[in-house]
Amino acid sequence: MIVALLAGMSILVGTPAAADPVTAPEISASDEREMTVFLCIPTTYGCHKRGATAKQKQALRTFLESRPELSDVRFVDRASAYKSFRRDFAGNKALLKAVRAKDLPESFRLRLKNGADQDRVRRAVYRRPGVGNVIDQAVLYGDTQPMAPEWDISIFLCVRDSAMPACLSGRGRANGKIATLKEKKAVVKAIEGTPGVETYIFEDQATAYRNFVESYADNESLVNVTRMSDIPEAYRLQMRSETDWNAVSRSLARLPGVSQVYNQRCMDAQTKLFAEYGREDLPDSKVCAPRQ
Repeated sequence: MIVALLAGMSILVGTPAAADPVTAPEISASDEREMTVFLCIPTTYGCHKRGATAKQKQALRTFLESRPELSDVRFVDRASAYKSFRRDFAGNKALLKAVRAKDLPESFRLRLKNGADQDRVRRAVYRRPGVGNVIDQAVLYGDTQPMAPEWDISIFLCVRDSAMPACLSGRGRANGKIATLKEKKAVVKAIEGTPGVETYIFEDQATAYRNFVESYADNESLVNVTRMSDIPEAYRLQMRSETDWNAVSRSLARLPGVSQVYNQRCMDAQTKLFAEYGREDLPDSKVCAPRQ
């Protein structure tokens, strides 16, 4: 489970019909946008190993331009997407090597009018032939200018009755139980012996729960069904930027009593790859490769 968890020009009314939508400028994570419609490529789940046809793309554009909820529709072709992809992940040679232009779906970027029912639009668009996925950017990103995260790596400890495999085996009598004092001491020793760690804090369950309630104050139903015992204790680390955060995360994740370890650099890359380029099926070894 992801813990963090992570626009354009006027509608082309009256544009002559074409076999394929027009080429749009390259995309950018700073663009204002509300929703992205990714077209099928052979590797997209549910597309039956087929890509969207020119006829399907044209029909989809006509459908989108007719929707009264939309104030803006912009098409991003594969060349523009690939150019932006190589710019956004310029420091990740493993990912650049693994992804070619044909591996990225084309997309329509939509801007919705104030008050438009986003769920209704998403459901209507998702049913159209040739559509592989519809991403609601407002839900995925939330604030268009989020604050930079304070901690680089988060180590979440086991809670009682956890379903996480790391908490259910390899811990002896502690299997299925909350992280023990002995396990916590071992985690601290490992953190303090890890090069690249600048500082760290321990977040106890009461503090973690309070932060959770504050973060999801607008989601009353979620808060009401979540108990303090459901929220894991955690160690939060600040790292030197040149350190291989992924190697540190993998090493710490193997410690008994540790449920999961996430680093913000990897999570940011996964979110961007999914939100901007429609890919969520690439291995972490590629997406989260060290910066070079």
